[in-house]
Amino acid sequence: MKLWYSTTSPYTRKVVAVVKHHQLEQTVEMHRVTSSFDPNSPHNQDNPLGRIPALQRNCGRWLFGSLLIAEYLDQKGSNVALVPTSGKIRWNTLALHNLVDGIMENTMPMIAEKMLRPEAEWWTARHQQLMDRNAKSFAQLEQTLDEFGTELNIGTLTAVCLIDWWQFRTEKLGYDLAKNHPNLTAWAEQMNAKYPVLAETKPFS
Repeated sequence: MKLWYSTTSPYTRKVVAVVKHHQLEQTVEMHRVTSSFDPNSPHNQDNPLGRIPALQRNCGRWLFGSLLIAEYLDQKGSNVALVPTSGKIRWNTLALHNLVDGIMENTMPMIAEKMLRPEAEWWTARHQQLMDRNAKSFAQLEQTLDEFGTELNIGTLTAVCLIDWWQFRTEKLGYDLAKNHPNLTAWAEQMNAKYPVLAETKPFS
């Protein structure tokens, strides 16, 4: 298997953490992408969507989307499953995952615009709308995480990825998560201290 990843994306960190959780490093060939926007980057040649993470299976077929890749790898591994397969716990875990993913989906176009376009060209009214939604969603996330404590599953793992990435990009985002939601950042620190697969995959340039 081949995995296209980066060291800054919360989506790819999710997948890399699953690889490490199941000790699949010997079966997954890692290909680091340094600039997803570079048309000459190898991942844009081999990967038809040009998105990361992307996993090419041994049969040659591609899997796209961090949740799909994570669930595929979760079924390949032999450690404790991160994606519950049935019942209330599955839907609660996936609901947490999708709340976190929704915040990231709100934010990614905004951060790309801020990093790649002149400030005079930013869609500031849209940015404010999205940040207002994110602030409300962070409040809900804080309540939702109370149900899970420090359990490691695909939902809590993804939440750590979001929180750490947000702090990594605070200057660009202009919203201080540690100041506005200190319980979330404290919880993420606790999770990173408890689980080596999280500490080892924190974002860096």
